[in-house]
Amino acid sequence: MTSEAYQEVMSIMNLDAEAKRAQALSSLIKQKRLTVESYNKRVRRKSFKIDDLVWKVRLPMGHKDQFYGKWTPQWEGPFRVVKVCSGNSYGLQDMNGNTTRANINGKFIKTYHPTIWEKYAQNIQKYFPEFWENMQK
Repeated sequence: MTSEAYQEVMSIMNLDAEAKRAQALSSLIKQKRLTVESYNKRVRRKSFKIDDLVWKVRLPMGHKDQFYGKWTPQWEGPFRVVKVCSGNSYGLQDMNGNTTRANINGKFIKTYHPTIWEKYAQNIQKYFPEFWENMQK
């Protein structure tokens, strides 16, 4: 085989390799896009408004108290959202009016739902105010 023929064959193979690389790259981009779409279907964005009640995670996460062991509470609250900042962070205030010293990222808080006992107490207070006042004495 002459050197010109060899160079011609190599340039053709080189063009084929470039075409295969471009095809592989487009296939990879398509697969990544499908993966992102599939992931985002299951992700739920959390957003809170001012005066929403929320639970706050107890930090450090996964820390177990020696007394409670695995029954150590993971969340504390309720807290009231007093400030909505950029970057999914929130300023919180406890029910006594004390604000947290730093804003907290939205991934460390969740919507507060009262327990059945709190709902029960609210109903007693609402429908039987005299009984509630006698219980508080």
